[in-house]
Amino acid sequence: MEERRPRYSFLNSGITIYEQLETYGGNKPEYELKVLLNRFLFPMSTWDKKCVSLSGGERLKLSLCCLLVSEKAPDIIIADEPTNNIDISSMDILVLTLREYSGTLLIVSHNEQFVQDVGITRTVRIE
Repeated sequence: MEERRPRYSFLNSGITIYEQLETYGGNKPEYELKVLLNRFLFPMSTWDKKCVSLSGGERLKLSLCCLLVSEKAPDIIIADEPTNNIDISSMDILVLTLREYSGTLLIVSHNEQFVQDVGITRTVRIE
């Protein structure tokens, strides 16, 4: 059976974590990129790790880092069960990041506390 890992279409599997962030960082100073990586729980020892080897939770965190440093954030983020692959610390980061996002969020989640913490005000329930 084939392993199903979350896909993040703009991540380049052939480059390192730091190179990926640098690609989206535009004119951001190096120290800002490094501070952001640390904030998203990527210590310096991981910056040379290739994106292909990242877990689902790490892919999610790196994707959010890239969106934060990008000159133009996407108009919509679609997140299907975003809390499935992350630990508690990463969930806190995800909540804060999505709460600050100014575009449209489409979140599919069974985690009602997460949805509430993000500040979602309109829900559709499918039973």
